[in-house]
Amino acid sequence: MLSRPLPPFAALRAFEAVARTLSFTRAAEDLGISQAAVSRQVRALERELGVRLVDRHAGHNDLSAPGRTLFAALRDGFNRMEEGVRAVSSQPGRTVLTLSVAPFFSSCWLTPRIMKFVEAHPEIDLRLHHSYQPPDYRREQIDLGINWGDGNWPGVKAERVFDGSLTPVCAPDFPGLRRKNAKPADLLKLPLFYEFHEGDWVQWFSAAGLKISKPLSATRIDDSNALRQIALDGHGVVLFFSALAEEDLRIGRLVQPFDTVVDTGAHYFLNHPSDREIPLAQKRFRRWLLAELPVSRLP
Repeated sequence: MLSRPLPPFAALRAFEAVARTLSFTRAAEDLGISQAAVSRQVRALERELGVRLVDRHAGHNDLSAPGRTLFAALRDGFNRMEEGVRAVSSQPGRTVLTLSVAPFFSSCWLTPRIMKFVEAHPEIDLRLHHSYQPPDYRREQIDLGINWGDGNWPGVKAERVFDGSLTPVCAPDFPGLRRKNAKPADLLKLPLFYEFHEGDWVQWFSAAGLKISKPLSATRIDDSNALRQIALDGHGVVLFFSALAEEDLRIGRLVQPFDTVVDTGAHYFLNHPSDREIPLAQKRFRRWLLAELPVSRLP
């Protein structure tokens, strides 16, 4: 008896990525294709199977009952395929280590150093996935994370590894802060920018001895690289990671008009699932990471 032909592999792979991340955007990033292509593949699969697999809502997605059933089968199938590929590979001892890492930390600090780890551990195939939030280790095939936040994530063991305190920075020739006797209150007259919470600026002013009693006028830029570029281009004063701005400050691309730094409670944490032992490859990455970090960056 001939078995029923399976749906196209690309459609199954697209659905598995969406089911694993519950995001069409993140699935597209994982697969290296457009979000529209992922959406088309999943809709085509739903049409072929005659069922709805993903419940799409404003701001979030859920799996339907048929979607959960199919995802469980695909997850097991893809895991078995990966094991089979490794078993017959000409480099059977090579281990894949997938790391979720906050985007700006990756580009500013990790990427310039990553070849040291690669050269020291040729048996480990390191793959990076960019995200501020830690992964959902139950759904995503990710081994470790270096993510930004307060570290209080359910089901995750987090270890603070890099300071996330914030301080104002701007271009050296920014006109609003040329006076040597400038005071923190002078910032209130200038264009202010932040990334995460407007209250971060309020906290900074409080640490600088200035209580803010009225709504603060500041613009949110939800991207660290874009926020840094606003400062470099001289558009205003940005509240930025003091530790990750050190290189720009050292060579004079940016200046820190005031020494005050505020700890908002959010930092960079190395993290992994709390319900299982950390494997050898992850232990080797942790050991390398801690050795690379200056003592001043550790809690």
